[in-house]
Amino acid sequence: MISMLVCLFTILLFMIARKIHLTWPSPLLNPVLICIALISVLLLISGVSYDKYFQASMPIDWFLEPAVVALAFPLYQQYAYIKPVFMLLLMCTFAGISCSTVIAYTLCTLFNANDVLMSTMMALSVTTPITLLITESLGGLPSVAAAMVILIGVFGGVFGIYILTRLKISQPQAKGIALGVSCHAIGTAAAMEHHPLAGAFASAAMILSALISAFWVPVLFTILNHLNI
Repeated sequence: MISMLVCLFTILLFMIARKIHLTWPSPLLNPVLICIALISVLLLISGVSYDKYFQASMPIDWFLEPAVVALAFPLYQQYAYIKPVFMLLLMCTFAGISCSTVIAYTLCTLFNANDVLMSTMMALSVTTPITLLITESLGGLPSVAAAMVILIGVFGGVFGIYILTRLKISQPQAKGIALGVSCHAIGTAAAMEHHPLAGAFASAAMILSALISAFWVPVLFTILNHLNI
């Protein structure tokens, strides 16, 4: 009973946050960001630990995987637009994953990060399950990597479209690829709200980035270590 009430309350908060976002469209009023802020404040005020809240809201978490699978629907709807440029999409995704890995490695090197932290930062551009597998295989900290992935996703979901628009990137396909590669599911959801084509390309990029990262990031990390850039 408590679990049902917590889930209903969480869903109600999201609906209110979404209504606010639709009424006053702004990157700072992103529904995900509003919900995180409201729930955090409520937990602090009530003294309820996050673990207890998470356990009570577990049914919502169960829908995460079906929700990710559902992202394939816009991919199916816009397949006619994706098929002719699939190789270009594949190349862009590969380039995005490679760039993010090299940049993360370079920053870790510049700031003298230890080996564990460096391994943790290598695979943050993919969905959480893939990130956890890659991070563990590299000897990093999966829990820290998971937190970073969520933060990146929220940042992309909140500011991604705004930043891309300010950079004069107007094509929804390009916006979708950028969000799908860098901000995974949350970024893809933001792309869907922005434009159907953006959502479809974001879904495709997210799927491809997961496949590419699984085999390429460990190899690239080994190469970078060998080069010691």
